[in-house]
Amino acid sequence: MAVSFFPSLLSKHHHNHLIFSISSLRTWSWPWPSISCDSRFVCSTWSPPSTPNTSEAHPPLPLSTEKWKPFRKKKVVMRVGYVGTNYRGLQLQRDEHELSTVENELETAIFKAGGIRNSNYGDLHKIAWARSSRTDKGVHSLATMISFKMEIPEDAWKEDPNGIALAKCINSYLPDNIKVFSILPSQSFDPRSECNFRKYSYLLPAEIIGIKRHFSEAEIDHHLSDFNNILKSFEGEHPFHNFTQRSKYRKRIPPRQAPRNGRMPRRPKSSGKLSAFELEGSDGEQESRNEEMVASEFEETNQISSEYCGFGAHLVDSGDNLGDDLKDQNSNLVVRARWLYEPDETDRISASHFRKIFCCTCGKLENSLGFDYVEISISGESFMLHQIRKMVGTAIAVKRKLLPRDILTVSLTKFSRIVLPLAPSEVLILKGNTFVLRKLPGNVTRPEMKTMVESEEILKTVNQFYISVMLPQVSKFLDPSRSPWKEWVEILDANTSIPDTQLEEVRNAWKLWKDKFEGTTSFASVSSQ
Repeated sequence: MAVSFFPSLLSKHHHNHLIFSISSLRTWSWPWPSISCDSRFVCSTWSPPSTPNTSEAHPPLPLSTEKWKPFRKKKVVMRVGYVGTNYRGLQLQRDEHELSTVENELETAIFKAGGIRNSNYGDLHKIAWARSSRTDKGVHSLATMISFKMEIPEDAWKEDPNGIALAKCINSYLPDNIKVFSILPSQSFDPRSECNFRKYSYLLPAEIIGIKRHFSEAEIDHHLSDFNNILKSFEGEHPFHNFTQRSKYRKRIPPRQAPRNGRMPRRPKSSGKLSAFELEGSDGEQESRNEEMVASEFEETNQISSEYCGFGAHLVDSGDNLGDDLKDQNSNLVVRARWLYEPDETDRISASHFRKIFCCTCGKLENSLGFDYVEISISGESFMLHQIRKMVGTAIAVKRKLLPRDILTVSLTKFSRIVLPLAPSEVLILKGNTFVLRKLPGNVTRPEMKTMVESEEILKTVNQFYISVMLPQVSKFLDPSRSPWKEWVEILDANTSIPDTQLEEVRNAWKLWKDKFEGTTSFASVSSQ
C-alpha cells in the first residue's frame, strides 16, 4: 500500500517514536512523494535532532518519514545494480561535489528505511561495509555485492527466502537508476576475497570496427570473426602491466635499514597472496584517490606526449605515474614503446600485474534505439584499474589497422613498456560474478551467494532493470557520430601510432628474449628426461 506523509503534522503531536502498522495508516491527500514499503514490516516515524552533526565525517541526518522497527543488527549481503552515468562512481566520497556516488545514495536510502542507526550514519566502517568490486565514473553494474551489518525488522525473511521485500523498502528511497535486487543474511561473507569470477560487457557501436549498415551478412560475419580473433589474444594468464597504472599494483620495497649491533634487521616475509585491493575487481575503473587529483597528475605526465604524439588525456592513459612515464632520458620526447634490457627497481612488475582472462569475445550484431552495436564479453578472476577499457581500446586500434597485430603479443610481455589507448567508460557494464570460499578445498559457495547469483526471481528482477532502465540510457552512447565516440575516434585515427624505430627495437628484443626463453625451456625439458 502506498502511503504519503506530512512530517510537520506529526511533529505537532511530539510523537518522535510513534509505532504503527502500515496497514492501519490513513493515506494523506497532501501532494507528498509516495513511499512503498512491505506491509509486513512495522514502521515508526522519525524526526531529525535539533542540532544535527554537520561535520565531514558525519553528514546531517536526512529527513525520513517512515522506518521499519529495528529488531536486531545482522550481517547481510545486498545485490545492487545501477546506471553510473550521473554518478562519480560507486565508492562513497564525503567531499562536496555536484555529482553524488552510488554508495552515497545507498547509505542514505538504507538509513531512511531503518537499516542504519542514527549513531552509525555517516561512518560505513561502523557497519563493516565492504563491496565485491568498484566502478569509476560512468561505469554501470548489475551485480555489485555489498556486505554490511544492518538493523533488520522482525521476521525480515519470513515467506521471502530471496530477500525481495527488504530490497523493495530500500528501493522506495532510491532514484530509478539505482536498484537493490535482494538482501540476504550472511554470517561472515567477504565480497572481495571470495569473488573468483567477474564478467563485464562493453557495448561497442558497430561502425567503430568498420561494420556499415549496408553490409551484407557475409561482410558483417567477416568483420566480427576478425575482431574476435583480436580479442581472443587477451585470453589466458598474462602480465597486463601495460593496460593499467603500473605503480598502483607494484609492491613497495621498504628502504634498507641501518644495521643494529652488527646485524641487519629481518625483512618481513611475503605471503605471496594478492592484497584486498589487488583482488578487488574494479576494472578498476575507479581509483582510491579523487578523480580530480588523477586528472591533474595525468595531464602533467602526458603534456609532452600530447604535444609530440597527439594523444589527449581522454584517449590514452600513460600507464603510470610521473616516475614511470616512458620518457627518453636523452630527449624531451615521451617514448611510446621500449624494452627493459636490465632490471629497473623503479619500474618493477610483480605477481599482482598478472591477471587471468577466461574469455574475451564479441557477440552478434544487435540494435538498440536504432543503433547497431556489438557486445564484447570479458570475464576474468579480477581486473586492474582501466584494464578492460585499455584492452578494448587496443583491440579497436588493431582492428582499424592503427596498431600492428603483434602489438597484442608484445604488450603482454613483462619486459615491454607500451602506451596504449583507453576506450570510453560510458558503455562498460559489470554483468555478473561468482563466489567461492577460498579457504576450503573445492569450489564451495555459500548458500546465500548461490541464491544471489542463480535465483530465477532475482535474475528476473535484474533482467527487467537492464532492459527497462539501463539499456535505454546506455544506448544513448551508441551513436558513433556523437559523444563520446566522435572525438575519441578522430583523435585515435589521427594520433595512434608508434614510431617505426621504437616498434622495431621492441620487436627485435622480444624475438631474442623469446628464442632464449624457448631454448632454456627446451634444455630444461631434455635435462629432466
